[in-house]
Amino acid sequence: MGLDMYLTKRSAAARDEQDEMVAYWRKANHIHGWFERNVAYGELENCELYPVSFEQLMSLGIMCQLVKANPESAPVLLPRQEGFFFGSSEYDDDYFMDVDDTLGIIRKVCDALQDGDELFYHAWW
Repeated sequence: MGLDMYLTKRSAAARDEQDEMVAYWRKANHIHGWFERNVAYGELENCELYPVSFEQLMSLGIMCQLVKANPESAPVLLPRQEGFFFGSSEYDDDYFMDVDDTLGIIRKVCDALQDGDELFYHAWW
């Protein structure tokens, strides 16, 4: 059990095919919290798909860059989120590794996006 988080892509060229998983996080509750506040606008439902715009993804990238540049800002910019099986509440090496991983994910996803592709976030806990 735990917080499993996914970013999937629905290709414009292949609407009838299954969505492609383009990112996965495990118990990165601060990243989940960002999606909850900025994509679901308050409360994410378990296993529900939420559309993610390119601009929203860029905004998450900016937050990660700001936290990386100023680690003391982490509790304000990307606060940990509590939840049953959501993982650590510490601002430790794992937290900052998730921030770095998220920056890499965003770069990779943005490089692969084509006109008309759609992104979706969902989590399972």
